[in-house]
Amino acid sequence: MASDLRVLLVTYTTLCLFSSICAVFGQQDGVRNDPGAGQIPAAAGWQQTKRDVAPVAGGQGQGPLGGIAAGVGNGAQPQYQQQQKLRINPGQGLGAGQRAFQKPAPGQFDPNQKFDQGNQRPNVGLPGQGPGAGPGGMGGQGQWAPKPVGQQPQGQWQGGQQPQGKPKLGPNRPMRISESPACHDDVANLCGKNALRNNFSILECLQNAGENTRAGKKDGGELSDVCNQFLWSYKYNLTRDVRFDSAAFEVCKPDLKKLPECAAIEKGQGLLLPCLYEVAENITTVQCRQYINRMKAITFSDYRLIKDFYTQCQSDVDKLGCGIVYKKGEETALPHKQGATINCLEKKIEELGETCKKQILRVAELTAEDYHTDRALFFACRDDRERFCEAETAGQGAIYNCLLKHKFKEDMSENCRNKLTTRQKVASVDYKANYRLIRKCKEDMKKTKCAKLRDSQGREFRLSKLLICLEEAKHNDVKLSGDCVAELEETRKSLMEDFMVNPEVITQCKKEMANQCSGLQRGGKTLHCLMKLTQGNPKDPKKLSDNCETALMQLVKTADAGANYRIDKALHKACKPVRDKICKEVEAGDAKVLSCLMEHIYDPEMTKECETELLLLQYFVSRDFKLDPLLYKNCKRDVQDLCFTEDFENSNLPEGVVFACLHRHLHPDDREMTLQPGCQAQVHRLLRQRAVSVHLNPQIEANCRSDIGQYCADKTGKGEELSCLQEHHKELSDDCKSKIGGFTEEEAEDIKMNRKLMAACAPMIKQFCKDFLSKKVDEGAALQCLIDHKNDDEMNEKCQAGIEHFQLIQLQDYRFNFKFKESCRKDVIAFCKTSKDKSSIVNCLSSKVRDDTLKDNPQNISEECRKQLKAELLQRSEDIKLDPELFQGCEDDVKKLCSNLKAGKARILECLRDHRKELGEKCHLKLFNRVKEQAQNVKTDFAFMHSCQRMIKQFCPGTAPDSLFKCLKAHKNEPSFDPNCKAVLTKRSIQKKEDFRLNPRMQKACRRDMPKFCNDILDKSKTKEYQEKSMEGEMLLCLKTKFVVKQLSPDCENYVKDTIQEASLDIRMDPILYRVCKDTARKLCGEQMESPGQGQVEECLKSKLHEGKVHDIKCRMQVIRLLQEGRADIHVDTLLYKACALDIKHFCVGIPQGEGRQMSCILEALEDTTIKLHPDCRRMLAERKETWSYAVKESPPGSLSDLAAMVNASEARGYFLTVLLVIIGVLFFGGLCCGRATKRIRAELKNK
Repeated sequence: MASDLRVLLVTYTTLCLFSSICAVFGQQDGVRNDPGAGQIPAAAGWQQTKRDVAPVAGGQGQGPLGGIAAGVGNGAQPQYQQQQKLRINPGQGLGAGQRAFQKPAPGQFDPNQKFDQGNQRPNVGLPGQGPGAGPGGMGGQGQWAPKPVGQQPQGQWQGGQQPQGKPKLGPNRPMRISESPACHDDVANLCGKNALRNNFSILECLQNAGENTRAGKKDGGELSDVCNQFLWSYKYNLTRDVRFDSAAFEVCKPDLKKLPECAAIEKGQGLLLPCLYEVAENITTVQCRQYINRMKAITFSDYRLIKDFYTQCQSDVDKLGCGIVYKKGEETALPHKQGATINCLEKKIEELGETCKKQILRVAELTAEDYHTDRALFFACRDDRERFCEAETAGQGAIYNCLLKHKFKEDMSENCRNKLTTRQKVASVDYKANYRLIRKCKEDMKKTKCAKLRDSQGREFRLSKLLICLEEAKHNDVKLSGDCVAELEETRKSLMEDFMVNPEVITQCKKEMANQCSGLQRGGKTLHCLMKLTQGNPKDPKKLSDNCETALMQLVKTADAGANYRIDKALHKACKPVRDKICKEVEAGDAKVLSCLMEHIYDPEMTKECETELLLLQYFVSRDFKLDPLLYKNCKRDVQDLCFTEDFENSNLPEGVVFACLHRHLHPDDREMTLQPGCQAQVHRLLRQRAVSVHLNPQIEANCRSDIGQYCADKTGKGEELSCLQEHHKELSDDCKSKIGGFTEEEAEDIKMNRKLMAACAPMIKQFCKDFLSKKVDEGAALQCLIDHKNDDEMNEKCQAGIEHFQLIQLQDYRFNFKFKESCRKDVIAFCKTSKDKSSIVNCLSSKVRDDTLKDNPQNISEECRKQLKAELLQRSEDIKLDPELFQGCEDDVKKLCSNLKAGKARILECLRDHRKELGEKCHLKLFNRVKEQAQNVKTDFAFMHSCQRMIKQFCPGTAPDSLFKCLKAHKNEPSFDPNCKAVLTKRSIQKKEDFRLNPRMQKACRRDMPKFCNDILDKSKTKEYQEKSMEGEMLLCLKTKFVVKQLSPDCENYVKDTIQEASLDIRMDPILYRVCKDTARKLCGEQMESPGQGQVEECLKSKLHEGKVHDIKCRMQVIRLLQEGRADIHVDTLLYKACALDIKHFCVGIPQGEGRQMSCILEALEDTTIKLHPDCRRMLAERKETWSYAVKESPPGSLSDLAAMVNASEARGYFLTVLLVIIGVLFFGGLCCGRATKRIRAELKNK
């Protein structure tokens, strides 16, 4: 680079007036030494301080310099060692430089004068000026067009005469600047008397004069155009002297011995100092370092002093308007000086040509160590440096770093802030312009090979590439030094603070910043404004251009903001109070802080500000798995092995594709490999955290943009868009439906992914289901636990609503229920292929189970699936909304009959069952089918299970589902039996008696008897009419008549006997008796009807029948039937058996039960006067005999079968059979005799 960047430097050798100044080494009186800033006379108001003395290698201090370096050191500090003085023999001429300061004859041109770059012809200049120089303004193409000598402006001499009162030069005497006619007045006005004998102090003073004025300094003053031009020519011509390099060789001799590449440079070519700049970090001697820093301040004060820079950047200077500093009214603009042109080009670096950009970046590298060498920044930030960085020592980038830390303080001047931004902007293009970063990470860069990375054109990578390289090395467990890590963090913070330091963001997001994010520069506000545009609006989701989003993505990647929440200042400010409360145990700089904040995003402690900033950053982190250090560290190997992206670190993969691959392998097919445990945990973590917003799921967002706009435009809250898409799953486009389906399946597997439900149910989970959360993935167990406790008294409404919402979502696809999907996948494929949603699949599977049960066939549905099916049916019976088919069929009836009831706890379903006779045909049929399914397995009957759960545990633990009813009925009269359970038990028993189709036990016990004796009723039940209404107990009545005549099979007889026995205690258990006698019973037995379950209603009706008060013929016949059933078996007459149980045991021992045998025995004991029965038994038997006798009189047989049954049941059946046989015999013989006597046969027939 040294050959391309030739710097024309002014050295102190030629500035000194040899015999009088250089002969004595030490500090000039009244002069302040400031390394890098030059000497400033005391008259200018400067105070000498120690803080600007930069340390050098080995910790040596700085001493005063003599000879060519005179005025550079700081001899005023007593603790520094005195260095050897260097003398230059006086009397030596200045060569070209000397001739430049001598007055030429008017109209003549000195052939020894040097031409400025860009000049096409020599012009006669002022004394001390280079050719082509004049007081005029800037000409085209960088040429100077001075006025003729005869037209010099005021303040210059004319006609070869020097102004009166000015110092005169001797014939061979070197000229001091103070004695030059062009600058004598300026020196006197601006620099004071103490500096008059020190050319270097005067040069520094005059260079700073204009800047003091623009900075508002009291000692400020404008430098005349004549003096300004003189100084330019003065510095320019001095660089042509061979002694310029000789001075550098002398001062830096010890270092040059170690730097052969610089020692070999030919003198007088202007290449030595550029070479020393290149290796400045290897220079150890104090004198050389100070000399180089002092030369930089002069070198970069005017871009024209930099050879090749002038030629290669002139077109850019003209094009971008960087050749003008300021205008005084309408006066001609002056050329830039004091680094202003360089600063202008730096600000517009993205618009520069490649050759000029290369020069600008190199200048930035050379001025990186000491802020004094960046002249524009130095002058802009002098006051701010005193205000904020007074204790900082100059050099090694310390002042830069200090000023950057205070960049957004309220009292930081805007001019300084802007210059710092420009500097940062250049450093983002060339990382070598960041001196502290390079210095502190030098060894780490070598170790990680990040220092050798170059782009396709052989140039060093940008700052972003270096940062990414070092951060990836860190994530790969390469140990970086503490200083390097700290500096990386500071650099990344600065990138996220101000969009102005990011050229790509400025270029690509120009439109967005102008229209939507203007005026929000400080503290990362503009960047976060741009980041918010990525969220968009459901109606107009694309508010940010692709190029701008890509630039922001690259910025987040460069800053590695996902690794440390402190990098993003806006995020840090918003979330620090939250972090201190809920994540205080996590180290502040750890990547786990962001993860912790995401895990607690629904916590009450989470603020809206923190939530907003957190989600903005996560939007970008979610699109590149390398931005999440925890995921990257644990899944790097899996990505290489399973996702076929070995070079994923350098590949431009689509957003979210790597994570999508990892997600897919979370549940691989049998032929695929699965993720490592650590990677599995991280994928599950991110699935949970990103479930909070559709924007954190790139695959969903990309495929569902139009669906969000169509269905979820008004859903803007946290997690609302995802919930909305789940609710409209059936209506979504195919691609979106697939992505949302996969997301919902994951939610079903891991409840922690359902962030809204977790937030709503956190206390309930701790109370009921905390054991399930100990697993990394609960596999649907925690959700099932919440559903099981959904209707507990302790369950809060918020959690209950969340559970119901997800249950409704699960109805859309059986795969949305993890346990059901895993248990029934094969059964669904085998038996329910045509079923689409979960509801239809549940109906299909339950029908198959019911049919196999009723037909005593082996179950085709697997045991695991049947278990899950029961849970699904139980959930469905709890809330009619969870049964879409029933809800749609009964919606009008619900509004009409049950509108005052709140959904849940099976209230609506029970209401419909209570009003079943009032339902429409469609609703009745749907409800009947549901009730029939519940009858097959009482564990799917929510109202029953919810009311009787405690009683089942107490009285029937371990009882099979088909025996639960019988077990609970056996204990329902226990004192401790729950009345709610008893009420539900009674209701279900009544409904089973009314319709045999709802009574699986009857169907199973009497499956042969019903077709044999009651086939007409079976046929009737299959008609369309009776598919929609109840059989009203007809089948049970038919079987009871056969029970009386002892025609039933043993199983059916036992069932009917149990039914009659149950009905003897509760009239409601006899559907026909209750239906026809309800009004009579209320009229005659009103008191007993208040508690119908004690058997007193039946006793009352029997006594009223005997008294002749039952006038309703239908009711009378049913009471008589009741008496006949009790006479057939004493055990079915519960009250009578209870009264006579001891007597039967004592007097009828050995007599088997059934067929009325024990009843006959006890009746015989009643007639035997020697047997003393229990008074209650004797009384009730006597009453029964009288009632039976009355019943026989009042109940003529309705058919021959009834007559036969009555005769068979009568005690005198032998007598009736004898009479019947006699009558038949008489008829037979009478007919035989009478028939032959009366019938005549013709003779011809007899003779045949």
